[in-house]
Amino acid sequence: MPRKKKYTFIDLFAGLGGFHLALKKLGYKCVFASELREDLRNLYRINFPGTRIEGDITKIPPKDIPAHDILCAGFPCQPFSQAGKRQGFNDDKDRGNLFYNICDILDVHHPQYVLLENVANLEGHDNGNTWNTIKNMLEERDYEVRKQILSPHQFGIPQHRKRIYIVGIRHDRGGLNIFHFPEPTNIPCDIHDIIDENDNEYIPLKEDTRHYLEIWSEFVRLAAENLCKPPGFPIWAMEF
Repeated sequence: MPRKKKYTFIDLFAGLGGFHLALKKLGYKCVFASELREDLRNLYRINFPGTRIEGDITKIPPKDIPAHDILCAGFPCQPFSQAGKRQGFNDDKDRGNLFYNICDILDVHHPQYVLLENVANLEGHDNGNTWNTIKNMLEERDYEVRKQILSPHQFGIPQHRKRIYIVGIRHDRGGLNIFHFPEPTNIPCDIHDIIDENDNEYIPLKEDTRHYLEIWSEFVRLAAENLCKPPGFPIWAMEF
């Protein structure tokens, strides 16, 4: 009986290592990671000892990155987020252009699979042109591409965090014929499932923050009572 293939992957814009944690549970091996922030790199080394992790991906030639089967990347979301300027690929700090670095790596290594993650707003950014650009650039590299917006709360995890997930599989690997995104289970969530009531090592909310939240809560209550529609997203309690 043939042994199950042990895939290798790289973890770009790695953050705390969400992709790494998931693929490690599947038995796959991370051969390279990159993360700009030094504090997150240090934490990554603690969580995943022995993994090669570098800093600025724009300073690393793609040929110096090890060969891999899967490219994972949670590329910077600020250019596409509703909470930012939403400049996309025209971001004045070039964060939107980092997707091109991903493409440069694909051109050199041609991994079988691509897994990308970003804010849900990317799907409609610039009237859909941003998503079309990403899709077209992946398709030009012979990947069949599919996207889906998902949130942890749809799977029984008490966190609302909508994200767009983009999956690409090379056509010579069969494309997306056998792939499908998981169907939300919509299991009821309860934040108390993850809160340790006995833990005393926590940072309490500042008095000012409590005050902001009390004002916001009062506003929402009055709006509901008077059938008023609150302002649209984004709006932050303390600024309000």
